[in-house]
Amino acid sequence: MHKVFKDPVRDWFGLAFMLLLIAAGYYQWVPGKLSEGMIMCAAVIGLFPVMKNALFDSISRRKPSFELLIGVLLIAGLFYGKFLAVALTMVFLLAGSFLKLSFSWRTE
Repeated sequence: MHKVFKDPVRDWFGLAFMLLLIAAGYYQWVPGKLSEGMIMCAAVIGLFPVMKNALFDSISRRKPSFELLIGVLLIAGLFYGKFLAVALTMVFLLAGSFLKLSFSWRTE
């Protein structure tokens, strides 16, 4: 299953798409509540790899991981309406994983 989710071109596309959605939402290139929706979509796109890897690690080790707690806290931030903060956090986590800092993405 991890071979399906380890394509680096798709990850770079995801990062670029997240940045585009955040910029479009922040600068309100689209009218009304759609700009908030774009930022929320960027946050959800960024949360997917964190939660996927955290769930797989927690299941394989049979105990909760630190990344799972971080993912749950970021999801709670979405419920509180902090879309921009969560989206920017996910951009930094994704960029850090590309720099081999390995916050929650696998680098093997």
